[in-house]
Amino acid sequence: MNNKLIGIWVIRIIISLLFLVSAYAKVYHEPSAYFSITTFEAKQLVPLGFSSEISSYLSRILIALEFAIGVLILLPFYLKRIVIPLTIFVLAAFCVHLALQIYLTGNSGNCGCFGTLLPMTPLEAILKNIFAIGLLAILNKLVPKDKSKSIEIFYGFLIYLFFVIGIMALVPIKNSSNVIIDSNYQIQEDLVLEGPKQMKSEFGQTLPFADKGRLILCFFAPGCDHCRAAVRSIDSLSKIVENFPKVEIVFMDEEVDKIPEFFEYAGSEYHYIVLDISTFYDVLTWERDTPGIFYMWNGNILKEFNGTNDSAYDPESLLKSLNIK
Repeated sequence: MNNKLIGIWVIRIIISLLFLVSAYAKVYHEPSAYFSITTFEAKQLVPLGFSSEISSYLSRILIALEFAIGVLILLPFYLKRIVIPLTIFVLAAFCVHLALQIYLTGNSGNCGCFGTLLPMTPLEAILKNIFAIGLLAILNKLVPKDKSKSIEIFYGFLIYLFFVIGIMALVPIKNSSNVIIDSNYQIQEDLVLEGPKQMKSEFGQTLPFADKGRLILCFFAPGCDHCRAAVRSIDSLSKIVENFPKVEIVFMDEEVDKIPEFFEYAGSEYHYIVLDISTFYDVLTWERDTPGIFYMWNGNILKEFNGTNDSAYDPESLLKSLNIK
């Protein structure tokens, strides 16, 4: 085997692994495939203007395309005329999307290219894609002209169709009713305190209680370790701080069977509702992440925490916002 042929196969294997890992990461079961793919929709597709319904189909189509490219790049079917140009186009489109993401929200957080399996900032993802495009340009020069037969286009389509059907079966699209599931726990009454002027918050339309009095509004995933640590801290503060605001929790509809375990870890039970994942991110907004914690008074957001990076929940900062030293 000559050096040219070795180089060709090294590049093809690298590109194949890049796409297969990227596709797998978007359906990575942490905590479930449905959670992973819906988070991809909410954070990557909905912000581009696609509706939740269209995003649920488009996500599966795109992930199937990544799986298919990962396989086709290793096969001889129209490699030079179709597969390599298509792969370059997909990577370039991702670069444009990531650049838009950086423009809108900055180079922070996980871009979602490799899901939660391999967290990566948008800029890191762009550099990774540019590197891959460079490899593909080299590959395009090294490989000989296609000698594929017309029927082989059909073979390539069958491979793509296989992955589309497989993902649809593995992660079926759920009908989103946007129905709030309420618990039977009674909402505690807040003490009458003079506060800021009443206003309608960004959460008020879906969560009317968010604009009533003083409260700590929390957006949690029941199985999230960071969410559990945050609620345990909030529960501890509520037991030692006089006139502590009431706590309202919004759970995403994922691993809801862990909610009793969640409250057991917290130390107390709080009033909560459950939203389907798409609606959850519509309300929290795609720029933010869990755990999302908001200190609110009459619809005014006085303090905000979200995610696990620079804006992460900090009990001392919360106490300061409550005017408690």
